[in-house]
This record gives sequence, structure tokens and C-alpha cells, in this order.
Amino acid sequence: MSDHMSDQVMCATYTHARRHPIVLGKIAGWTPPFQISVPQMAVIVGVFAFEMMTWRYWRLVLPQTLATVLAISLPWVLAWAVRRARVEGRSLVRTAAGHLMLLVASPTGSVGGRPYTQARKADLRGDVVRVEADR
Repeated sequence: MSDHMSDQVMCATYTHARRHPIVLGKIAGWTPPFQISVPQMAVIVGVFAFEMMTWRYWRLVLPQTLATVLAISLPWVLAWAVRRARVEGRSLVRTAAGHLMLLVASPTGSVGGRPYTQARKADLRGDVVRVEADR
């Protein structure tokens, strides 16, 4: 090895791989034909379930064809939006977790991992003690 090569440090970085969301590979032995993340799957299932529970109310307002197309396409459009959405540079799941931690946190802060509590105020008033002399 030459002197020029000994001055260099060989390393690899994997930050590019960590920028992409974790996707589902197999679901109960079945592989989906596209990559889908856990939040996207939750949105698809949740929106579809909500649509089925409220179908009897909003199907009367829309024409049958439009209602069917909306019922099928809305979960997929919202799932695509969830994958692309960012709040302050974080995904929606991390943002929701941060807000949940903020709601649960102590309003006075923490010290050493425990909620901060102020020390009780000392009572500085003296008590009067009367002692009688021996008779």
C-alpha cells in the first residue's frame, strides 16, 4: 500500500436508505404488487371501514356510479397523500407521536427523567413554648 492510500479512511454511509419509509414485504404470506407502508395500510383500511359504516347516508346524495368510484378511489388517494405528507420535515406518524408526547408531558418540565416539583416552602414562623419554673 502506498503512503497516499494509507492517509485515506474507507467507509460507507447508509443515510439514503434510512430516508425511505419502511414498507410491507409480505402480509400473511401474500406479497402486494406494490410497496406500501404501515401508515398507508392503516389509512386504506380505516377510510374504507369508515366509508362502509356511513355508506347508507352519503350514497343517497351522489349518483350510484360516482359513489362507487369515490368509495374505491378515496382510500387509495388518501394513502398516497399520507406517504407524501410532511409536517416540519417529519412524517405524519412521527408528528402524531410528538404531539402525543407533548400532551402527556409534565407542564413543569422534567429533571433527570422525572417530573419537576418545587420544594415545599419551609414554615419559618417560630412556635411559642412556655416553660414554668419548678416550685
